[in-house]
Amino acid sequence: MKICIREIPPQGLEIKETLDPKALGLYDDDLKCVTPVVVEGNVERIDPRNVLAGLHVKGTFSSICGRCLEPIAQTVDQDLTLSFEVDKKTEFIELDEDIRQELILALPPVTLCKEDCKGLCPGCGANLNTEKCKCKKG
Repeated sequence: MKICIREIPPQGLEIKETLDPKALGLYDDDLKCVTPVVVEGNVERIDPRNVLAGLHVKGTFSSICGRCLEPIAQTVDQDLTLSFEVDKKTEFIELDEDIRQELILALPPVTLCKEDCKGLCPGCGANLNTEKCKCKKG
């Protein structure tokens, strides 16, 4: 999402965009955003050298549970503020990479399908949430 600095009016520029997850680099083997990323907010020039973007971003990600490996979906619904230093030569600011990084940082490092997920049996691989262990004891 490219914003032309000269087109930002004194009261700020309202934006509402829907971004393709593939264009943001949010659709690969490890990290999949399965819905378009919705971005709404205001971009304003707070002084001749700074542009501030107050944004609300939302997208749904597909991942797997860190214990039982079941697929899960989680929604990131977050407000963020991005600050850009500009000078007289700066014509545009680009928001995509900053939005991508903020979405990634908003995701937990390990996702669980539920708080008390029992995970997989290390011996037989059974999902202990849905079945009993098949290991032979003794």
